Amino acid sequence: MKLEPECLGCLLDQILRAFKLLKPDISREIIIAAQKRFMKHLINVDLNKNPAPILGKIAYTIVAEVLGEKDPYYSLKERYNHLALQYYEEVNYIVENSKDPLFKAILIAAFGNTIDFGSQHDINFTSDINNLEIKNFTINDYKKFKESIEKTDHLLILGDNCGEIVFDKLLIITIKKYYPDLKIVYTVRGAPIINDATIEDAKFVGITELVQVVESSDSPGVDIATSPKEFKKHFFKEKGVILSKGQGNFESLYGMEIPEKDVYYLLKAKCNLMERIFGVKIGDLIFKKKTQGF
Repeated sequence: MKLEPECLGCLLDQILRAFKLLKPDISREIIIAAQKRFMKHLINVDLNKNPAPILGKIAYTIVAEVLGEKDPYYSLKERYNHLALQYYEEVNYIVENSKDPLFKAILIAAFGNTIDFGSQHDINFTSDINNLEIKNFTINDYKKFKESIEKTDHLLILGDNCGEIVFDKLLIITIKKYYPDLKIVYTVRGAPIINDATIEDAKFVGITELVQVVESSDSPGVDIATSPKEFKKHFFKEKGVILSKGQGNFESLYGMEIPEKDVYYLLKAKCNLMERIFGVKIGDLIFKKKTQGF
């Protein structure tokens, strides 16, 4: 997806919000210097060839370097993994006792996408969990998704955030229950970036005990060019299905031609750009099959 006008201001704001979240007492001079450093980078690159997730990597690399930490979100990621795990048994009970456990598991996995420290959307994790029954998708291609996975033997799930990954585990377990012959592969980031899940998080919540987990790029989205061969093998597997979680992954795949595959976006709209593209409101849940040009 090409960089959109809404993204430039958002990226600069993300630098500000990152510092305020990670080091509330940081000086304005340091914040402005970091933003200027990022703006200099923008001037020297082709913005038509650098989508928001790639530029986001640059922005958060600057934040990490200024703070002198390779993984500045580590403690927050750990906190949200633990928090989500506290809800696991309760949410698992909801899934198992619902009329359609697979749909409920997908719905909960979408709610998990609330946990995103880089978005404009407020984190209302507890509120969302407590109101699961009154929520629903604004865009819902669930029926199409079931048709797709019933015709394939390979499902690639593009993981997104920590905390959220706990509910992805529940989704994987539910899918395996109804489609035991389906090979499921789960992806994480190749290195720490914002609060995105890495292989360590997948191990911590137990996903590596369920399915094969592979690393993608180290950007807050999928950068095919810098992803390992193992990831590319599964991403481009013919007649497979991709379930893309979160906004960063969506921004990476939006407009990309992916032949011989059914691709589904599962996310919560968290910014004005998502409002414009999907025709929804911030906070709405989206489960949409990728179409040509989309």
